[in-house]
Formats: sequence, structure tokens, C-alpha cells
Amino acid sequence: MSEEEPAEKPAETPEPAPGDDYTEQLAGVVNQFNGTIYADAAQFGIGPQRPARVKAAAGKLDDTDVRADLSHYVTPACYDTALGALRKDHVVGLHGDRGTGKRAGAIALLREVTDGPLYLLSPMNRLKSLAERDYAAGSGYIIADRIAERKAADVDFTWRTVRDRVRDQGAYLVVTTTTPTACGEVDAVTHVRWAQPDPRQVLRVRLAGLDGVDEIVERVLRAWPDGGQLTDLVAVAADLGEGLTVEEALPKLDASLHDRVRTWFDEERDERDFLAATALAFLDGARQRTFESALGKLEAKLAEAVVGDEPDLGERPQPELLRQHRLKLYAPDSLIKVERAGSDGVARHCPRFREPRYRRFVLAELWAREEAPFWDGVSAWLDEVMPEEGLRVAAGLAELARYAFDEVDDILAPWADGKSGWPGQTTATHVLWLLSYDEALAPEALQLAAQWAGRGTPAERWTGAVALSGELGARYPHEAANRLWQLILQSHTVTGDAHVALAALFVTLTRRTEDAGVVLTLLDGKVRRLDKPGTKPEYIRAATRATLSVFAARDRISGRHAATTHLCRVGDRTAPVQGRLWATVLRNRPTRKRALSVLRSALDDLKHLCDDPVAVATSLGLAISAALPPGEADLLRADFFALEARTRKDSSPLVEHLLAAISHLHREAAALP
Repeated sequence: MSEEEPAEKPAETPEPAPGDDYTEQLAGVVNQFNGTIYADAAQFGIGPQRPARVKAAAGKLDDTDVRADLSHYVTPACYDTALGALRKDHVVGLHGDRGTGKRAGAIALLREVTDGPLYLLSPMNRLKSLAERDYAAGSGYIIADRIAERKAADVDFTWRTVRDRVRDQGAYLVVTTTTPTACGEVDAVTHVRWAQPDPRQVLRVRLAGLDGVDEIVERVLRAWPDGGQLTDLVAVAADLGEGLTVEEALPKLDASLHDRVRTWFDEERDERDFLAATALAFLDGARQRTFESALGKLEAKLAEAVVGDEPDLGERPQPELLRQHRLKLYAPDSLIKVERAGSDGVARHCPRFREPRYRRFVLAELWAREEAPFWDGVSAWLDEVMPEEGLRVAAGLAELARYAFDEVDDILAPWADGKSGWPGQTTATHVLWLLSYDEALAPEALQLAAQWAGRGTPAERWTGAVALSGELGARYPHEAANRLWQLILQSHTVTGDAHVALAALFVTLTRRTEDAGVVLTLLDGKVRRLDKPGTKPEYIRAATRATLSVFAARDRISGRHAATTHLCRVGDRTAPVQGRLWATVLRNRPTRKRALSVLRSALDDLKHLCDDPVAVATSLGLAISAALPPGEADLLRADFFALEARTRKDSSPLVEHLLAAISHLHREAAALP
């Protein structure tokens, strides 16, 4: 069966529960994220800020970003080997640990061999698809942190095919991964072990011009441990360049903070202190009473998981009624402090880590020190606290994923499958959205969402669809749009409405990126098939409903139609595509009335979004007219006025301009001999 055709409905597929409103579900999860979770430079947390702008990890690289990446670039020792392979074969693989600069290295290598445009491809690309796609001559392509696929017997042959195709078409390709190929597995393409450049040289280049550079470099390197990440040095250099002293900048080193946390764990402490740090890692910023109650629940869950149900043969001691634990939990030598946070004029006490990044290293130490029973207890505890504190739990799990992605995957699996209801699916979605801000973890999040959406249960597919409709979709717009389209064709396999998810992706892309045209272009390609002989009615219904859902979608913050916002923003570049899509839903009799109503509402938004709404309405009218068959313009005008009369609305001047543009073009066509 073609992947473009709707799948047959399996008899055992469960129907959505009565009364489920998936539009409101999706709106709720989006609003929660935009309202209370933020991710600033992948520092996950809870706060009043709006999420930082996420950059698409697929599509054309902006020249400004390329120049910024290369402005202080220092080549590592392996650079010349990789460059030689790229010049010879036009394809090279780079493998190495996270934080070693593979992506910047890929950009630098490509700029050595071509001045043409550079493109990022999805990390989900399979070797077979790379061997079949077209490459533009003189262009460079990067797959950053490509997700490994199942080993195949012909992997070397497929790599050879990729190499030949890229080279024959005059392009260049660099593929980076975190896992090396097995020795002798691939001979056709060189795979280079990537290492970070000399840290001393990195600092010298970035601190050039400062007084006493040599002394500053040595002081920074003494505080930077072996195996530290290059991003630490870059961050410290940036602070020093902005005028901070060495004494002010060095404490910001992640390695320095990790040492403090490690020392704290090594000290002789009460067990409750460690459990408090564990609880706060998933509840940072919760109300003090909420946190302390949850801490008691964590103690109970861990006692059950670690000790088990063995009978206590000894005499139980009487519990201490006044244990004064608060004095110890928030003592000066603790990792935890209590802040007074104002909300609606009411001051509340909220426990927080003394340094926000402590949470990351608390989780790193816990993962390094504690065995499976401990994490079984934590998982059971998270199931209990998640429904009320899902946003905070999501932020903690996103941090844990840096060290134990498979553990986070295990925790999210039943939530994504709906075992804890919609709160669990929402929390699972938020975890993936937070991970999308981290360049190293975003590909893992995409793979997990694709797994849920593609091969999961109906509930998992809906969780995957929601994840792809938000921040993760903004990171990978092409991948998200294509996978949501597949879910639309297989809508009977999803508990939610995949049309709504695609519309939500369009809203996300319109608000947060410049890639909203990806959705419109995809739909434009699909609706071109509608007039072809043999097109199934199911396909026609899917394409027209998806298109109308996208046109009807409104931004939850501004309240305006996303399609109108996009039209006003990019103008002539999207008017022909939108015109063809509007013509499709207007010509389709089952959707015509709804389409006219949505179009009327969208035109009303023009005066709020455009400096010259008449010109935009006229441009859209001409684009619609060009896609309408002869005779359809007069029928459309009559139906539009009939709708206006039934709804008792005076005809909008913008409607008049749009209809006049449609009629004018068709009158001109009719007058031709």
C-alpha cells in the first residue's frame, strides 16, 4: 500500500472516549507550556519567561549564523583528515562525544570546499533516502547527530551509493553521530573520530585583545577539569569578554558547580537530606508545603522499593513528633534554600536550589550512585506527584535525560500511552519539548516522538502528534509536517484529531519561526492530486479537512488567524500557495460553507495585521481566482453574499475587494478569443 493512501481501519482499534475534546486538550498543553515553562539556552526550569526562540534543525542555514559559528573557530587535530576525505569523496562522517563541536566542524569543513548554500537535513534520514534524494550542485549538506538505524548487511554498499550520488551531483555532505561505525563495517566513506580543539587556543582566540590574556587563560584552565565540555570554556570566555572578572566568571563553570555538588554528596549526611535533593530535582519552585508533603511520599515509596515488604521483627520505635527537619533541610550548608515568591499579592515560600544548575548535577550524582531499586521508587513517586506538578516534573526529567535518556524513556512510556490520563500525556509532551532546546538531545526527542506517532498505540500516537505540533515541530518542521500528514491518513489509529495537530504545528511555526510555509507547501502538494483520476474519496476528505483546519487555526495568544498572519508577514511568497489551497476548500461542496465563513473571519483580521489590508485582500483574491475553474467565480460571489445575508452581517469592504479581484480576472479570461 502506498504511504499516501489511507490505511484500512483495524477492527480492534478503540474509539476515543465520549466527550473528549482534543482541540481543547492540545490548546491546554500549548498554553501551559507558553505560560509557565521556559528553556533558556537549554537550562530547563519553571518561571515567568516565555520560551526562548527555538531554531529549526532542518532547512537552509542562515549566513549570519554561519559567520557567527566560524568567527572564533579553532580547528582540532583531526580537521585535516576530515577535510581531505571531504575533498576526495564529497562525503565524510564525524563521530564523537556531545559537546566536542561536531556541528561547527561540519560547517567549517563545508565552507572550505564550497561557497554555496548550506542545508541542515533531518537526523531521521535513513541511508536509503540519502542515496535516493537530489542534491543541488555546489551546495553543502549537514546531518547533525544522525540517529542510527538498524544494522543492515549492505550498509557499506548503501554508503557507497550515497557517496556516488552526492559526488556526481556536485554537492558535499557531512554526517555527524555520537556512535562510531564498527571497525571494517564501512570502507566507502571515511568516518573520522572527532575531538575538541585545543582549549588553550580556544580561549586565546576568544579573549584576544584583553590585558593579561596569558594569565587569564591559565587561571581558567586550572579551574576547568580534564574531560570538561568546550561549551563551559566558551561561556566563561563570553562573560570575560563582556567585562566580568575572572573571579566572577569562574564560578559559572558547570564543572565547578558539579564539584560542589559531588563534595556535598560525599559528606556524611542524614538520608533525608539526600531525599530532599532528589525531590527538589523534580519539584523545584513548588510551594514549601507541597514540596515537604511530596518528600514524605518519596520516603514511603523508596522504603517500599528498596526495603520491600519484609516483616519488621523488631519493636518499632515511637516516631518523633517534633523532629525540626526544616532547620536541617534549609541550613546554610544545604543545597536548598527557601525563597519568598509573590503571586497575586500573596507571598509564598518556595524551596529552590541555591544555584539553579545544581539540579542538573544532583541528578548526575544520583544516577551515578544509586541502583535500580532506588529509581523504581522514584518512578513510582513521580506517578503520584505528576498529575498536580507535571510541569515541574517535566523539567526535572528533561535534566535527567542528559545522563539517563533510557530511564526517562521508561518513565514516559506509560504516560504517553495514557495510563495516567491526559496529565501524563501532557507531561510526556512537555519533556520532549524541553529536550528540543538542546542540540544534543533534540534528535533523541524526535526519535521518541516519531516512535510514538508511527508505531505506538492510539494513545501514544496522539501524544506523539501533540509533541510534533509544538516546540519539537519548530525544531524539525519538515519531519513533523510529514509525520502528522501520515497520521491524518491513518486518523482511525489515533485517539485524537491529527488534523488539529497539523493546524497547531502551523500556528507554532507562524508564531515562533519563519518556517510556516512548510505546512502550506506540503498541503499544496497533496491537494494537487485531488483532480487526478482514481483519487480515493478518503484522500480527498483528508486533504480538504486538513487544509481547512490550518486556515481556521488561530493563535491562542493574539486570537488572529495564523494563515492571515503568515500572509501579511511574507506577502507575495505565500499568496499563490494560499490561493490554490483556498480554491480547493471553496470548490469542495462539503466544505464550501465552512470555508466561506473562515475566509470571512480571516479577512477581518487583515485590518489588524497589515499596513495595507486592501492590497493583501486583492492579492489573495487574484491568487484564488487563478486557481478557480471558469464559471466558479460568479457562484462563489453569490454564495458569499448569501452567507452574509444569513448571518446578518454587512458585507466587509475587504470581502468586496477580494471578490472583485476574483471576478476581474475571470472576466478578463472570458473576454479572450
